[in-house]
Amino acid sequence: MTAGVAASYRMVIAYDGTRYHGWQAQPQVATVQGELSRALTELTGETPWIKAAGRTDAGAHAHGQVISFSLASAWTPAALAGGCNARLPEDIGVLETALAGSDFHPRRQAWRRTYRYLIRDAAAPDPVERQYEWRIPRELELTPMRSAARLLPGTHDFAAFGSSPLPSGSTTRTVDRAEIERHGRVVTLEVRADAFLRGMMRNFAGALVAVGTGRASPTDLASALADPVGATRKWGTAPAHGLHQWQVQYRAPAAEVQT
Repeated sequence: MTAGVAASYRMVIAYDGTRYHGWQAQPQVATVQGELSRALTELTGETPWIKAAGRTDAGAHAHGQVISFSLASAWTPAALAGGCNARLPEDIGVLETALAGSDFHPRRQAWRRTYRYLIRDAAAPDPVERQYEWRIPRELELTPMRSAARLLPGTHDFAAFGSSPLPSGSTTRTVDRAEIERHGRVVTLEVRADAFLRGMMRNFAGALVAVGTGRASPTDLASALADPVGATRKWGTAPAHGLHQWQVQYRAPAAEVQT
């Protein structure tokens, strides 16, 4: 550690959310933000407010969550990352650390966010991967699922698929990618958008699985997009453990992160 003026930092972190009650710190329960705050306090003697690009649900996972915070004392990024990783539990890790501009905000300045949802459509479970996939005990029909997924890109009112994180906030979002791929017995849904509503990705997964099992059709999704208030949902919300926050992108990272 070197003495100096206050500094702001940007980190990319990953975590297995299985045993956490989501991202946001809460009293009496384990959260990812809470563990990071504890590690930073033990390392630096300070308790900075940690901002994140998004709040993940209880049980959901992250591979590229972006966070930021400021400290009254200056640390090299390498020392800060190493010190945090030495104090964090093994299911949370710091992947990258850099100095950031004092005005950098990981949520407000995010350009695109990518989420993946993993589904195993097999009669037999996979005990090793059970915490990271939603198992459906029958094979999914991918052709209608892909037809339905092609309806999602564009700027829509997604109120039928989620709620705004702000009271009376807008439920309009812009999706620019919605793809479905199969790798063996695992079906991956990947969606990229400017921002996500609460529950939006899990409801996308629930809707597309309903299409893949014949309980809903692409027309039902089209109706939900055209008339989100009057739509009749034929699907439930997919469980959180299959959800993976994958990547957060920024338009001009060189301008936001100073080296």
